[in-house]
Amino acid sequence: MVIAKCLRMNKLKFGKFIEEYLTKRNNIALIVFLIDIRHNPTENDKMMYDYIIKNNLPCIVLCNKADKIAITKVNDQVKKIQNILNPLKDILFLPFSAERKIYVENVWEEIEKYI
Repeated sequence: MVIAKCLRMNKLKFGKFIEEYLTKRNNIALIVFLIDIRHNPTENDKMMYDYIIKNNLPCIVLCNKADKIAITKVNDQVKKIQNILNPLKDILFLPFSAERKIYVENVWEEIEKYI
């Protein structure tokens, strides 16, 4: 019980830290938002995404751990995550694997547009 309370307090502190950072920085070129491709977005993912949208921050969403699912399911899972978060916004969602370095070229191509 005490551990869960500490974890919850740390999440709140971390959330406030992120919000302060994003509001004080007026020169953010791009937010690279990582989401685990194997799971539906969490409530925290949804809150962060909504914050990014409401504040009109530049963002791409990387659906990480794409190497952990079948290659034939990657695009469908990326679309599913996009539809859960908000299909109406024009935000780019890309598959990615930091571990196996697949889809890296596409990601760097997009990031370089903001540099």
